[in-house]
Amino acid sequence: MAVIVVTGADGQLGTTLKKKAKQFNQHTWLFTNRKQLDITNGDHLKAYFARHQPTHCINCAAYTNVRQAEVNIAQAEAVNVEAVRKLVEACNTHNTTMLHLSTDYVFDGKKQNPYTEEDIVKPLNVYGRTKAEGEQIVLSVCAKAYVIRTAWLFAKSHGQNFYRRILAKAKAGKRLQIVNDQIGSPTTTDELSLFLIKIIENSPPFGIYHCSGNQSLSWYEFAQKILQEHQLDAILAPVSTPTEGVNRPRYSVLTTTKTITS
Repeated sequence: MAVIVVTGADGQLGTTLKKKAKQFNQHTWLFTNRKQLDITNGDHLKAYFARHQPTHCINCAAYTNVRQAEVNIAQAEAVNVEAVRKLVEACNTHNTTMLHLSTDYVFDGKKQNPYTEEDIVKPLNVYGRTKAEGEQIVLSVCAKAYVIRTAWLFAKSHGQNFYRRILAKAKAGKRLQIVNDQIGSPTTTDELSLFLIKIIENSPPFGIYHCSGNQSLSWYEFAQKILQEHQLDAILAPVSTPTEGVNRPRYSVLTTTKTITS
C-alpha cells in the first residue's frame, strides 16, 4: 500500500485523481492545495513530509499560464524551479518516490515526427524553460524520480481548458477562430491519472516517460472534433498563429512507446 501526497490537487488533473482514488482505495491518498501544502515553503514541506511519511509524491503544482509567465518570470521560476528543488529535498529526506509532471513545451517544435523521451529539450518561452529546469533538477538530484511529460491536457467535466472553452463558446453561439498551425496530442486527465497510478503500482525504471493522447491534431482539428462530438453547428474558422506574442512550439506531438513494466 502506498501513501501518496498530491500537490496542486485543486487543478484539473488533481480533481480527476480524486475521482480515481476511490477506485484505488488500497492506497492512502493525501490531496493538498496551496493552503494545505505550499511547495514554495521549505519548512512547510519538511513538516508535512515528516508528519505523513509519504511513499510517493505526485507533483501537479505548477505555474502554467504561458502568456503571464513571460511577465511574471520570478513567480514562474519560484514555482516551476525553486519549489521543485525544495520538493526534491523533502522526497530525498523521506525516501519518497517523486512523480513530477512536465510538458511538451520543453521542446521547440522543429521536429517533423513525434518527440521521444530521449530528445533534447529546447524550450521557446519562459514557461517551457522553467519546466525544463525543473525536470533537470528532478532527474539529477532526486534519488527516486519519474518525470512524466504530457500535452494539451483537458478534462471534459471540470477545469479551465480548451475543450470546455470551445464547448461553452459554441453553445453561446459565438464565432470561433482557432489556430491551425500548431500540432499536438490532446490528452485527457483520465488517461494521465491512470498512467500515474500504473507507475506507482508497477515501479518501472526511474526516468522520463511520455503520456499523451494517440491523435495528432491542430487546435482547429481538435475544435472540429469537439463540435462533432456534441453535434454543434458553430462557425469555425482556421487562423494562423499570431506573429507577435509568446513563441509556442508548432509541433509538439509526444510518443507513448515507453512501456511501464516492473
